[in-house]
Amino acid sequence: MSTEINAEDKFTTRRSIGMFSGVFVASGVVIGSGIFVSPHGVFAAANYSVGVTLIIWLFGGLIAMLSTLCYCELATSIPESGSDYTYLTYAYHPALAFLIPWMNTLLPTADSILMLTFARYATEPFFVGSQPPEESVKLVAICLLLFTTAINVLSDKLAVRVQVAFTWSKYIAITVVVISAVAFCIGQPSVAQENFSNAFAHDSVSGITPLALSNAFYQVMWSYEGWNALCSVTEEVKNPGKTIPRATVATIGLVTIVYLMINCAYFSVLSVDEMASSKIVALPFASKAMGGASWIVPLTVCLCTAGSYSAGVLTFGRGSYVAARRGHFPQIFGMLHVHKHIPSTALALNCMGAIMLISIGQFSTLIDTFGFVNWTFKALSTLAVLIIRKRLPELNRPYKVPIIIPVFLFFLSFFFVVVPLINNPHFLYFYALAFFAVGLLYYFLFVHKGYKIPGSERTTRFLQKLLQVAPCEWENTI
Repeated sequence: MSTEINAEDKFTTRRSIGMFSGVFVASGVVIGSGIFVSPHGVFAAANYSVGVTLIIWLFGGLIAMLSTLCYCELATSIPESGSDYTYLTYAYHPALAFLIPWMNTLLPTADSILMLTFARYATEPFFVGSQPPEESVKLVAICLLLFTTAINVLSDKLAVRVQVAFTWSKYIAITVVVISAVAFCIGQPSVAQENFSNAFAHDSVSGITPLALSNAFYQVMWSYEGWNALCSVTEEVKNPGKTIPRATVATIGLVTIVYLMINCAYFSVLSVDEMASSKIVALPFASKAMGGASWIVPLTVCLCTAGSYSAGVLTFGRGSYVAARRGHFPQIFGMLHVHKHIPSTALALNCMGAIMLISIGQFSTLIDTFGFVNWTFKALSTLAVLIIRKRLPELNRPYKVPIIIPVFLFFLSFFFVVVPLINNPHFLYFYALAFFAVGLLYYFLFVHKGYKIPGSERTTRFLQKLLQVAPCEWENTI
């Protein structure tokens, strides 16, 4: 009698993300608060040129698309979850790759921003004429955070369905916003005619500086962040060799169109002066174009931020799980629930990190300090395409990106790293270095040297029984 175990019977995560749900999950990650927060900064950096602003948003979509192609080669040749963490592990050294989950787990600034943005828009209607108390904002943010994490812990299929519903809601709400701009433009075409007829006015175009453009691109790329979402859950994607390239390319194409439509909607309703005077242009747009229905815009922002976080839990939330099963985090976080096949302990760990950061509240400095670090890892990941090609030429590569693309993106990412250091050098960057130095010390002591905290094994066994989790059946795929 054969004792051979079918791959489908292994104790590991389940493949629950197909082509359709993959597009909705990935676009759910990308479309967050950026499209409502960034337009003012991009417009100001473009010296209030309508045409240049639209070109910058289009260029951002192109860069995101080229980056997606690089990640498609990495994901299809190395079919493991973890995205940048996994690719840097194979291309460079595990210690360097470890710094990604170290940062994302202990300082989840992006998650905290999304939750607080949602909470502020959700609580404002209940405090007419005044700002909502900070405690109320934090409480609402933490409640949504716990609710979203609970959904992802209960069922992976439920989490995917909720994410699809969130993304459908986003697109419906955004469509209503665009239609309202079209209706306003038909009734009062003067603003749109003025903006688009003078899209490339000489005075505004001639005043643009390279440094200002770099700041504009930096903000735009933050709005496109998340193009590699499916690479974080490669092991949970059905037929990843075909699904990941198709779904991610379709996602970036769709998101680029959506971003251009929303910006055109703004320019069809708001004058240059109105755009320049408001940091969140969606609010004056709503009051001018939608009147009594202006509440739809805050609702859209809530849907986009909540949906982006929910998709982030479903995708990037696997980072600490992938790190733990390699022995880089405590073993308990690399285990799956014995019945649901979900990394519940890892998701709980990520949730605790976000709760702590939201409770502190004062993390704007962390955003500035660690913002350039993400682009450092992106540069290393694009370069990893070439390094892995040379180091592991025998890998099966269903998709192979033209060599000029990763080379171009490496230098562009390096540019995004250098610009903030030159433009705004600050001693706080030493905090980032100190934080990563602590991470490397942790890696040296507990991973490289293998030191154990007394009682850790007994604690792990107790938590296994309490939380009903067990180590997954996993091995390196290459």
